[in-house]
Amino acid sequence: MVIPAFAQDNFPDVPDNHWAYEALANLKKAGVLVGYPDGLFRGGRPASRYELAVAINAAYTRLSTLAAGLQSQIDALKGDKMDLSGYAKKEDLQNLRDALSALQNDVNAMKGWGDDIANLKRLADTFQKELQGLGVDVEAMKKDLGDLADRVTKLENRKPAVDISGDANLWLGAGNARDDFYGMDMDGRINGTTRPNSPFTTGAPTGLTKDLTILHELGLTLAGTNDTGPKWHGTLVVGNMLGGIGGEGFGNQSTLFPGNNQGFGYGEGPADVYLQDFSVRFDTSVAGLAFNAEVGRVGYKVSPYIYQRIDKTSYFSNERWDNGLYYFDGGILGFNFGGAKLDVFGGRTSNTTVDGRTAVSSVNGTPVDPLVSGPIFGQFTPGGARLSFDRQVGANLNVPLSTAGNLNLAYLILETNDTAAASLNANRLNVFGGSADWSFGRIKLEGGYSKTNLTYNSTNVLDNDNTAWNAKIGYNGDKWGLWGGYREVEANYLAPGDWGRLGVERNPTNIKGFQVGGHLDVSNALTIKAMGEFDKGKSDTYQFTSGFNEGTKIDKFAVDLGYRLNSNFDVHLGYEDTKFKGMTTPGGRVTNFGANEPHYRWTTIGFGYGLSDAAKLSFQYQISDIENEFYITDGGRFKGGFLTTQLSVKF
Repeated sequence: MVIPAFAQDNFPDVPDNHWAYEALANLKKAGVLVGYPDGLFRGGRPASRYELAVAINAAYTRLSTLAAGLQSQIDALKGDKMDLSGYAKKEDLQNLRDALSALQNDVNAMKGWGDDIANLKRLADTFQKELQGLGVDVEAMKKDLGDLADRVTKLENRKPAVDISGDANLWLGAGNARDDFYGMDMDGRINGTTRPNSPFTTGAPTGLTKDLTILHELGLTLAGTNDTGPKWHGTLVVGNMLGGIGGEGFGNQSTLFPGNNQGFGYGEGPADVYLQDFSVRFDTSVAGLAFNAEVGRVGYKVSPYIYQRIDKTSYFSNERWDNGLYYFDGGILGFNFGGAKLDVFGGRTSNTTVDGRTAVSSVNGTPVDPLVSGPIFGQFTPGGARLSFDRQVGANLNVPLSTAGNLNLAYLILETNDTAAASLNANRLNVFGGSADWSFGRIKLEGGYSKTNLTYNSTNVLDNDNTAWNAKIGYNGDKWGLWGGYREVEANYLAPGDWGRLGVERNPTNIKGFQVGGHLDVSNALTIKAMGEFDKGKSDTYQFTSGFNEGTKIDKFAVDLGYRLNSNFDVHLGYEDTKFKGMTTPGGRVTNFGANEPHYRWTTIGFGYGLSDAAKLSFQYQISDIENEFYITDGGRFKGGFLTTQLSVKF
C-alpha cells in the first residue's frame, strides 16, 4: 500500500545533495536511525520527501524510546527492585554496580545528542507537511524534542562533583666559583661549593657539575563544584623542595626560617608531603548583615608592612610560594557593610615545635609556613634570631574611599612561647596600623603607618623606636610611568611582613630614605624598568643589633630590560648594585668600616619559553660580584655564578 505513494506527484524527489541527507546520515551513524535502507537512498536514485518524512519519524520514535529507557533505569534504581536491606548480598552489590555503570554509559551517550535533536527539530519544520500526512502530531514532536534538548543541555552543563587542578615544577640550580672565590646569590646562599656544605662553606670552590641541586614539587588542588551551599577546597603538595629552596629542615644546616639562610648552599630535601590549605567556606547572613566564614587550614595577608609572608626565594616562581599568605589552622569570618568589609581571623600555625619555634609542618615535621617577625635580631650575623608565633588573632577592615581610593586598617595580636621572646621577658606582639591609596586619573597616591608593641600579657616590654611609615606617588602615561616614595622603619619594628631587600638583608630596620623608579615601553616588545633607593641609618640607640647607625648610607640601583621576541619567547637582562657605608660591626659600635664597606653586584640574563598555554620553561644565569661581605668569613669576597632552570606545568 505504501509503495504506490512513493511515486505520487505531490511527493517530489529530494536532490541527493539536500542537507537533510547529511542530517539523517549523522542520526544513523549515532545509532538513532536504525532499520532503514542502507545509504539513505543514495544507491541509485534520490528519495522522495515522503520517504524522508518516514525516516524522520523513525528517528524521532527511536530517540524518544532511548530517553524513556534511561528514565526507566533511573526510576528502577530509586525504587525497591533491589533489596539491600540488612546485609546486602554479593550479587546484589554487583547488580547495583552493573546498573550504575549502564546508567552512566547511557547518560554519557545522551550528552552527545545535542546536535541530533537540533537536526530533528529542523527536519520537523522542513518536512512538516509530509509528517502530518503520516499522521504525526508535529507540534507534539517539536515540544518533546524541545524538552529533550533542555535535559541534554543540563547534562552537558553538569559539572563533576570535584574539580581537580594543580601544577608540577622541576627546578635545577647549579653554582660555580670564579677566581677561586665562592659566589653568593640575592638570598645570601653560597654558590660553587662541593655539597654537602655548612655555614661559611666547606671544601674548595668548584663548578656547576659538583654544585648541582634538582628539586621537584607537585601541587594537587581539589575543590567542590557545587553552585549552592558550602564550598570547599584543599591543596596537597608532594616534593623535595622544603629542604632546598625553602631552607626549613635542610638537615642541621637550616636556621628554620625563610630569608634567613645566608651562608648555606642548596640541596635536595627528603621526599615530603604537606597540606598547604584545606577549608570550607559558606555564605549566609546574620540579622540582615551579609556574612561569610571559612574554616580549616586557611591563608591570609594584610599588607607588606603589617602581615605578609616573606618570599622564600628569588629563584623559584610559583603562586603557592609567592602569594604572601600566612597559613594557619583556624578560620576567617567576613562581614559586609555595604561597600566596606570586616575580616576577623585567628588560629594556630600548629603545635609542632622545632628548636623552640612553632610552625605548620609537613609529614616529616618540616616547618612549612612559620609565622615570624620580619626583621632579624642581630642583622648581619649568622643565625640571627627571629620571634616566632604559634597563635594569632586579628581584624582587618577595608573601606572604599569613593570609587577612586581604598582604606585598609588592621590590628593583630600574636602570641609566642619561643625562647627568643622568653629571653626578652615577652610573650605577645601587638601590630596595628593601616594603609590607603587614591587615584586621580593617571596619578596614584599610596601611604601607610603601622606600629608594633612587644608585651608580656598587657604590660609593655618594648614600646619605643617601633613604628614604620611610607608614602608613594606615581604617574602612568600611555607607554611610560614614574614613581617616587619615602619610608622610615625604626629599629625595633617587628611586624611579620615583607617590605623589601637591601643586599642580602630582607626587611631591614633602622633606616630612612627615598625610592624612585619608572618604566618605559620602548615598543610593544621592549620594556625598560629602573629603580633607585637612597637610605640612611635612623638612630644610634635601639634595642637590637641593627648594623646601621646615623652615619650609615645605603645606595641601591637596579635596572631590568625585557624583550618579547614573540608570544611564546621572552628575554630579560638585569643588573643590581647595592653599597653600604658607615656600618657598625654586629654587636659593636665601629662607626665606619672604611675599606670593608659591603658592596653587592649581580648581573642576570635569562629567558622563558612558553611550551603551551599551560607549560613554561625558563633559564637564568646570574653573576655575583661581592666585596667586603662581613656576614661570612674568608675576607667577605664572593665572585661566582648561579644557573637556574624551571619547568612549570599547570593542569
